Amino acid sequence: MSGIFRVLFFLVAACVLIATFLGIPVLALWMAAVFLGAGGRTEKAKRELNKVLMADEQVITSALQHRVFALFSRRTQIAITNSRVITMKRGLLGGFKMTDIQWKDLIDATIEQNVLGMLCGSNLRFAHIGRPLMAIRVEGVPSEPASSMYARAQHEEQAWEEKRRVRGMEEVRAAAGGVVFHAGAPATGGGVVDEIQKAKVMFDAGVISDAEFQGMKSKILAG
Repeated sequence: MSGIFRVLFFLVAACVLIATFLGIPVLALWMAAVFLGAGGRTEKAKRELNKVLMADEQVITSALQHRVFALFSRRTQIAITNSRVITMKRGLLGGFKMTDIQWKDLIDATIEQNVLGMLCGSNLRFAHIGRPLMAIRVEGVPSEPASSMYARAQHEEQAWEEKRRVRGMEEVRAAAGGVVFHAGAPATGGGVVDEIQKAKVMFDAGVISDAEFQGMKSKILAG
């Protein structure tokens, strides 16, 4: 709804300006500043983004914020690459501020589609696993690239969640004495009771599911 409120605010402000003596010249100057040369500024924003990419990093999808969400500022550019999500906020007088979250640090990605999607797009939010204040939120991202960004972020989030789960399981196994279970082979490293207890430690720590625990226990007993 924030996009609609912004549109209504702009229309009301424009009507007020037009009703005043200097309203039309001010409105004309604003429109010239916003729309004249917009294509060139867009290309410049893309070049600035390419300058901050790391070696072997490639942009998968990028987009500029809808104008309705940046009526009195420069639009935020957002992009996803093969290693992170990046936003660039350009200043009115030049320069830019860049923020990013590596895929390995992403804990949650959300998308909200605004009313009047063609005009207001969607809102994206990316949360950092260890730093809540570093969350990235961009309103008014064009709907099609926003959906692509969200889908890729979900894929990366699930992939890294699984990697963290496996890493945690390996750390618990190492702490339990380095026991490794192989499909179809008996467990080694102690008696049956000890092996089951070690598996139970991993289950209680949340690094394996109940089904995995039952499978390990069956293999230990079978061995």
